[in-house]
Amino acid sequence: MKAITIVGGGLAGLTLGLLLRRKEVPVKLYEAGSYPRHRVCGEYLSGRALRILDSLGLRSKLRSLGAVESRDLVIARGPSTLLLHRLPQPALCLSRFEFDRFLAGEFSCSGGTIETHTRVPTEPMEGTVLATGRQPMKVEKGWRWFGLKAHAHGVTLEAGLEMHLSTHGYVGLCRIEGEQVNVCGLFRSRHPVPDLATSWKRWLCGEPESLLHRRLHQAKWDDSSFSSVAALSLAPRKSSDHTGLRLGDAFTMIPPVTGNGMSMAIEGARLAAGPLEEWSGGRMEWTLAAEKVGRLLDHAFASRLRHARWLQHAMLDPFPQSLAWSLVRWVPGFSSLLFRLTR
Repeated sequence: MKAITIVGGGLAGLTLGLLLRRKEVPVKLYEAGSYPRHRVCGEYLSGRALRILDSLGLRSKLRSLGAVESRDLVIARGPSTLLLHRLPQPALCLSRFEFDRFLAGEFSCSGGTIETHTRVPTEPMEGTVLATGRQPMKVEKGWRWFGLKAHAHGVTLEAGLEMHLSTHGYVGLCRIEGEQVNVCGLFRSRHPVPDLATSWKRWLCGEPESLLHRRLHQAKWDDSSFSSVAALSLAPRKSSDHTGLRLGDAFTMIPPVTGNGMSMAIEGARLAAGPLEEWSGGRMEWTLAAEKVGRLLDHAFASRLRHARWLQHAMLDPFPQSLAWSLVRWVPGFSSLLFRLTR
């Protein structure tokens, strides 16, 4: 069988590598960083990816690492709680520090090869999958998007997941392993924010009168877990927007407010594994395999990306936000519908 090269060792790259090794496809993966390390991520896995983990026999192993089940959601704005919602299905919460390390270990044990601290060319070529993460965009429609993440102890939550809205963005809180809470925020600014390395706690803690600020007022922060990312692009992309075979955020990034980014990375890997196995076994040309993966990704993700874009708009802009919360308050099942549409 012909070997597959994967560039990028995040969730999409590691999951694809593991799926291919389960089919005895030779795989070599290149990761620019190392394991374990902290990443900006909601660390909240929900939706169809959980069934994929079950099929691989991995969910029980993740629980043994301390993964926490989340069954409900609180949404708040300023000092008020807008919604307490029971999730249609439980989510699984685990830090990327542990999750990535675990998947890298599973991939290596299955016979895959990982080269860490290694940057390789990212030009599209036969036999190479680009799972290199987000595609930078300094400014999008006049806004600069950036993400911040850190872990904290001593934080009490009303639900497994809390989403706190502000005028600048939103912050998600979820319980993870070791009695920690992951605090992850997405923010926007019209101007560069040069002091994030020193002001990140102020951004994550919200306005002084907010419920978020009360939650985090006495938090004990793990400063070593802090990470940030800038130049985010949240505009949905299709396979025709790219050259080469791309997965995960290298293909498209769903607005983090949906809590579906981790799932899409894992789902995309599952969709790509079949055509790539056919190419490896000599049963399909590379161009056809890449085109098939692109069509599968477009078909699987187009609807949720469209709805997620509307939801992102509703979270941040005053009139859509007021309309959305009126519907949530007065239309039974509307919040459940939004949850399903973005999965």
